[in-house]
Amino acid sequence: MSKEQNGRGSTRSSHGGDDSLSGSRRGSYSLINTASVAKLVVEEDPKAPVVVSEVTSEVYSEDSPPRDWADIGLLIPHEAIRREMTGMERSVDAMPESLDATSAWKGKYFARWYIEYFYQSVHDHHDNEEELYFPWIATKADLPEKLTQSHVELVEAMDVIKGHCETILKKDDDGYDCASEIAGLKKSVPDFVSNMRAHLKEEEEVVPTLLRTHFTHQEEEEVVQKILQKGGMDEVRAFLPSILLAMKEWAAPEFYNDFVGSMPPPVSGPLLTKFLPDYDTFVHPMRDAPTMDSEPKLTQKPNEDDGAAGNGDADAAAPSQETAVESKPEQTKPDVAKTDVAATGANAQSGCCIVS
Repeated sequence: MSKEQNGRGSTRSSHGGDDSLSGSRRGSYSLINTASVAKLVVEEDPKAPVVVSEVTSEVYSEDSPPRDWADIGLLIPHEAIRREMTGMERSVDAMPESLDATSAWKGKYFARWYIEYFYQSVHDHHDNEEELYFPWIATKADLPEKLTQSHVELVEAMDVIKGHCETILKKDDDGYDCASEIAGLKKSVPDFVSNMRAHLKEEEEVVPTLLRTHFTHQEEEEVVQKILQKGGMDEVRAFLPSILLAMKEWAAPEFYNDFVGSMPPPVSGPLLTKFLPDYDTFVHPMRDAPTMDSEPKLTQKPNEDDGAAGNGDADAAAPSQETAVESKPEQTKPDVAKTDVAATGANAQSGCCIVS
């Protein structure tokens, strides 16, 4: 496997060929082919298949729940981002004011998680909106200028956090003082989270109304297919597991199962047997490391093409040379058992799309 440098100073894996899906099968999920969402447009009093009490958005409540695809399409990525930010803020708050040889792992694991997972997925989310989704909406509706300006400011704030994390990763494991970098995280992360939550709230207040007024669900489906063409399995690996983990909490069971069932087998297979388990044993332990008393043992499922003797998903999860940190993950055997949801996904024949 080789590495390709992206435009942000980090790397993405290249699995020896086209890393994305092809033709109409390209993508990771489809709301328009999800029965529990599609039926909302034909019901006189639609009730979105969500557990409103578990929705973290400030826009919705029991008295004013999500209505349809226009609301749910934004909640899918936003609920995941908000939950990841809660974990991020908790870890930064627990981070010691300085690190030494006995606690270096707390900073390095957190920094690696931020750069490889949170930064990549949220940056991609903003890019998709700025380059494709918002310009498409602007063809028929007026978007508040603040939405675009907020993206610029949020990305700048993310870059500041990334700079602190990169510096931590470049330090010597044998003992060092990261007091200035940690102080920077303790200042910049809460500020970013507060501004990001406000931005997501504003999108949820503005965008669904514009979609219902000026567009059909089918029209939105077409533009998000264009968004998919920029992605591939790297985005599935980095972002979709957090989306599913969040949906386990806020989506009704029938919606969750429909949602996973809308995925094509090339996505549902690695997602459910590798990427999602890796979030429990590799990704979230890195994020949550500062809250732990002892260093976690990070494990990953090996790639199918690596075999049992492989090195896990080393290329997909390893940091760039500039931000390398040795996690020494313990190797595990592939989990060949599949859940009912996995079987549903493997048998799905629908086209797929991803919202902005």
